[in-house]
Amino acid sequence: MRSFAVSFLVGTLVLWVLPRLPEMRVLFWGMVAMALGMLASMAVFRLPLCLRLPATLVSALLLGACYTIWTASGVKADWLPQAWEGQDVLLTGTVADVPERRADGLRFLLDVEQADRGDYHGRLRLAWYEDALPDIRAGDRWQLLVRGKRPNGFMNPGSFDYEQWLFSQRIGGSGYVRKSGQNQRVSHGLAFSPNAIRQRVQERIQTALGDSPETGLVQGLAVAYRSTISPQQWETLRKTGTSHLLAISGLHIGMVAGFGFLPVMLVWRLFPTLYTRMPVRVAGGIVGGVFACAYALLAGFTIPTQRALVMVLVLMLGLLWRRQIPFSITLALALLLVVLIDPLASLSAGFWLSFGAVSLLAWLGMRRHRQGKMAFLWVQLALSLGMLPLTAGFFGSVSLVSPLANLLAIPYVTVLVVPLILLGVLLTGILPGVAAWVWQAAALLLQGLMMGLDWLATFSLSSLYLPLVPLPWLLLALAGFTLLWLPRGMPGRWLGMALMLPLALFQPEKPEPGAFRLSVLDVGQGLASVVQTANHTLVFDTGPRVSDSFDSGELVVLPWLYGQGVRQLDTLVVSHADNDHSGGAKAILAAMPVAKVLVNAADVLTDHQTNLCLSGQSWHWDGVEFTMVHPSGNFPEQKENNRSCVLKIANQYHSVLLAADIERPAEQWLVKQDADLRADVLLLPHHGSKTSSSPAFIKTVSPQLGIVTSGYLNRFHHPHPSVVRRYEAYDVKLLDTVESGELRLDFPVTDAPWRLREWRKAQLHVWNRSLEK
Repeated sequence: MRSFAVSFLVGTLVLWVLPRLPEMRVLFWGMVAMALGMLASMAVFRLPLCLRLPATLVSALLLGACYTIWTASGVKADWLPQAWEGQDVLLTGTVADVPERRADGLRFLLDVEQADRGDYHGRLRLAWYEDALPDIRAGDRWQLLVRGKRPNGFMNPGSFDYEQWLFSQRIGGSGYVRKSGQNQRVSHGLAFSPNAIRQRVQERIQTALGDSPETGLVQGLAVAYRSTISPQQWETLRKTGTSHLLAISGLHIGMVAGFGFLPVMLVWRLFPTLYTRMPVRVAGGIVGGVFACAYALLAGFTIPTQRALVMVLVLMLGLLWRRQIPFSITLALALLLVVLIDPLASLSAGFWLSFGAVSLLAWLGMRRHRQGKMAFLWVQLALSLGMLPLTAGFFGSVSLVSPLANLLAIPYVTVLVVPLILLGVLLTGILPGVAAWVWQAAALLLQGLMMGLDWLATFSLSSLYLPLVPLPWLLLALAGFTLLWLPRGMPGRWLGMALMLPLALFQPEKPEPGAFRLSVLDVGQGLASVVQTANHTLVFDTGPRVSDSFDSGELVVLPWLYGQGVRQLDTLVVSHADNDHSGGAKAILAAMPVAKVLVNAADVLTDHQTNLCLSGQSWHWDGVEFTMVHPSGNFPEQKENNRSCVLKIANQYHSVLLAADIERPAEQWLVKQDADLRADVLLLPHHGSKTSSSPAFIKTVSPQLGIVTSGYLNRFHHPHPSVVRRYEAYDVKLLDTVESGELRLDFPVTDAPWRLREWRKAQLHVWNRSLEK
């Protein structure tokens, strides 16, 4: 069982190595035939024992791979048809979850049942931005005029892979509801469906707690509704390593299952004859399983919740079984059932963290009796240390206060907060006033908890950001932990500490003196780029800030910088005030030290000390020259775009021109002023707008490569087709972050050719949009 389950899991990892799905008729049936053939040969020909285990492992691996490929094909078949992208489509479908109300509108999932353009059935993530929004209820059927697109996200090292998340959640696209008289409710949903009940509970918690900062926390623990948790609260939870407490995980479901034993024990004590009918342990397990299933439904029965429920139920069955079953067998059965239910589970960090934590707890539990009264503290410290490689690999940071925070927060939330919240859920249908008081008490407890966590998060070393550590180094760290916690007396035990050191000491490769690197980040319709020399870092523009929940400075630029081992900036250049260039600047300035800030006007970033960028400014870093070529003091144009900072970076053999958002008037001025514009690589002015990239400017710069930074299916239609043709006429190759993701160009100190890396192509996976190009 154990070997088969692990091999089946390894087979499901096929998605991590496939850039695109194989031809089903060839590979899929070939692998199925091979796996079935090996199983048949084992049964019919009675393979020797020495060959039976390898045959079983190979069969399980192939079956896992086939099953996963088949599931992934079904998910991709439910993507929004490519021909419908950017078009208005009339859809009819069911609201599949509790809608999220935000300051800018409403977001919800729609399970599409029919469309006016053809046959389509899939799940879409939609937004509705009208001022007077209707009352949308979970389970209702709606007819909506929608403009959508296929799954799309930014592709940068160290950033959240939104396309992967959409794929794992079986979401086939996103879009927004158009203003139309055709938008109407077709029918109401069932009043007592799980999602309808969740929405009513969420609304009653909102009514009971109002605008309390803890409202989102209570809603999250009650019905997994987390959209009202503030960014500041998420940051505190991240820094203290306690974010998992807000996820409806195996910890919460297991705790609720444990509550099922309490009423059974009471009833059995009142009626002792029941002991002759059924052991209290079995009856408690059955009731606990029912409680766990009810809580999973209350949490939305999402895929992660399903995994946690299966894991808890199987572990409970293992404990209730009359025979002595090794815990490893029970865990292997849970693992196999989870990947059978969701073969895409390996795409989720929660899957690895939950099974890793349970496995580690089981292992540590075998040695706990040696620790006496300090057992719980010892287990918590060991668990935090053991999960370091996984948290570093998935999130790029580790919390140094996590052991202490979790030591206090886990029993606090488990024993005090969650029981109160669930008691309020039980009472809300019969005694709503009492339920409100209970939730208010839970909110007070959470307020005290958050005060303590906020205090821990203030320590300068509460959270440690780590560079992007290569997979082999992470595996070494895991091996080191395994050695470190072997029983005493085992040879080589302390070698584990040496194997874990690279996790803390690793630093990404930097340019050598005289060389430089340009990284143009994928931030959609905007610009964010980073220039690195041997010992210095400059950020040129920071991308957009769309809302409180999306700031490219926080979500893209900072994770990228941390992943490259950058802890402070030497210079930040904000070319002009447009949001798509300056929106992320405040998040960066708040998160790390910046020695110098250059802006094009005094009214940009007024909360910080800044200097104006002016033509003629220059400085040298590590043998690389930086020159500001625009704007000049006597430039007559007052339009914001045409007064953008324009920066040239060059060493002895290579050069780059970052043209920001200048348009034809500024281009013509620079050409007439005989400015030093020639460069090997040009960051296209104004994202390739038809108002820029004049022939004279292109001819003067004479680039080999032009880089466009634009958004997928952007409403400006950047880059404009006429501009693309113009660059093609000058034999300039164009690359766009839409298709390339993050672009990294390394310019050597010699006259050797510069090297180019396109992150989207280098990290191409089955779930990526570009596969359907």
